[in-house]
Amino acid sequence: MTEDYSIIFQKEKPGSPSKDLVSDFGMVCISFPFQLGFETKEVTTDDWIEEDGEDSFEPDILPLKAYDLEAEIGYQGSDFKTKLKSFLDYLIGVDGNGVKLKVYNPHSKIGRKGLRFLKYEPVISSSDVFTFKVTFRVTDPRTEIIPIVNNDVINLV
Repeated sequence: MTEDYSIIFQKEKPGSPSKDLVSDFGMVCISFPFQLGFETKEVTTDDWIEEDGEDSFEPDILPLKAYDLEAEIGYQGSDFKTKLKSFLDYLIGVDGNGVKLKVYNPHSKIGRKGLRFLKYEPVISSSDVFTFKVTFRVTDPRTEIIPIVNNDVINLV
């Protein structure tokens, strides 16, 4: 398996290879949320003027809202621009496998699918140490993803 300070990515397109933040991009995960977004959507209601309270429709399972997930990533080296371009190109689909991601963080043991890249934000930049934040939109807030290793190949399921 991979280091605790990595993030495993895999596109949702069938047959897409997994990518390890450390071994494939030379970067480390500095911060990854331990708590995930867990907020329900509004239920349908009627608020009759002549009646107290409201009539609401409560489904058997309350649907959850999509949410944003922010990870802080670090890199040390002189070829930061090249590494960053490679990483961001992967996230926006330049690899030809689409943009929807499955993501797993070994340290927090949190994995989700239905992610798409939203933004990149630089945090600290020095002569050879760089940190930045990436924000993802989690469109499937319920499905949990775990890594399965088979013959040293990691698949997120």
